[in-house]
Amino acid sequence: MNWVKRFTLLFALTYAGFLGNIAVIYYLSRGLSYGEIGLATAVGGLGFFLFEVPTGVVGDRVSRKTSVLIGLSIIPLSTVLLLFLRNFWVLLASELLGTLGASFVSGSLQAWFFDNLRAGGMEDRFKELWRSAQKTSLIVSSTTTVLGGFIAQFLGFGVAIVLTAIVQVLTIFLAFTIPEMGFSRPETSYTFHILGAWRELKKPEIAWLIAYLLSVTLALNQFRKFFEPYLGNVLALYLGTTLTGTLGILGLVEVLIRVVPKYLGVALRGRVGRALHEMASIGIPLATVLSVLFPNPLLIVALGVVATLFASAFTFNFSVEFQRRISSEKRATVISLRNMVMALVTSVFYTIYGFATDFLGLSEARLLFALFFLTIGAFFRFLQGKIEHLQLG
Repeated sequence: MNWVKRFTLLFALTYAGFLGNIAVIYYLSRGLSYGEIGLATAVGGLGFFLFEVPTGVVGDRVSRKTSVLIGLSIIPLSTVLLLFLRNFWVLLASELLGTLGASFVSGSLQAWFFDNLRAGGMEDRFKELWRSAQKTSLIVSSTTTVLGGFIAQFLGFGVAIVLTAIVQVLTIFLAFTIPEMGFSRPETSYTFHILGAWRELKKPEIAWLIAYLLSVTLALNQFRKFFEPYLGNVLALYLGTTLTGTLGILGLVEVLIRVVPKYLGVALRGRVGRALHEMASIGIPLATVLSVLFPNPLLIVALGVVATLFASAFTFNFSVEFQRRISSEKRATVISLRNMVMALVTSVFYTIYGFATDFLGLSEARLLFALFFLTIGAFFRFLQGKIEHLQLG
């Protein structure tokens, strides 16, 4: 197996997880509130804010591979902690450990892949091979998510957590086998390196892209946050069962609305992919609004498929465009700075959204926030035709 195939497998396994988004139901079953879950997620986001730059610098100044290996070694610890979930503080510790591990991986994994391709004279194949890696990750993710839903329903959440930790440990050994090629350390000092990356991030062609990404990402996060208990309660009412009795179905639904359309969104090219990219800022919050106004399980699932299709086409095109616009020697740090900014904004959102859900109720909070993001999305859609930096190259 050549290094490209091994990297594709590594990338895919980083998305393998038997717990999936039904983890929220597990947290609720352990006595946590929506506000506590939102706050833990928010603090995890602040962890991204604190960890992203130092870990990104490790990727740029020490080694992409070293950074990824450190991160992959930390992530299983956060998963194992969930076995001992008794209160908010255990969840918070798990979130922070997971964030720390993900920070080491996030900027360096894609930069490692890109550097290797460039060193092998295959830089022009990045888009094609990255698309292939994402497709493989979706297949692995869908398989483990479906299995995890039924495992949690019939064998318990603990078994799903242990299986996830085992797969995460396997990724460490796989990463060791992949070579690192074409990596060169920047000559500038740590401080100047960060300042240079920050200046690059503030360039109009980068800053506008990030603002646009935030509008779409927050809208999608709002659709997905607490989606499982929302749909689970609707399903339980229709089927005459309990929320726990819907876990297997929710696992299937998660694959249907997150994985299948994401696969299609990555695969779509040309005018269709571009059209989905351009309409994502409106299409995603509109799907959330309709899911609240018409609480029918089949319609909610269909709207989830549509929202993910928009997001997947947008994210893939954004990723390629972003890589094209940044310089190689600062790539990992610039990506980490971007993630840091996004984590800070997202953490504020999760805190507000979590406690708003406790105060207003799940349906009411979903509708209110979706209308807000629909307004923001319409604003960016209007700007697309007027600002060249929001357009694809």
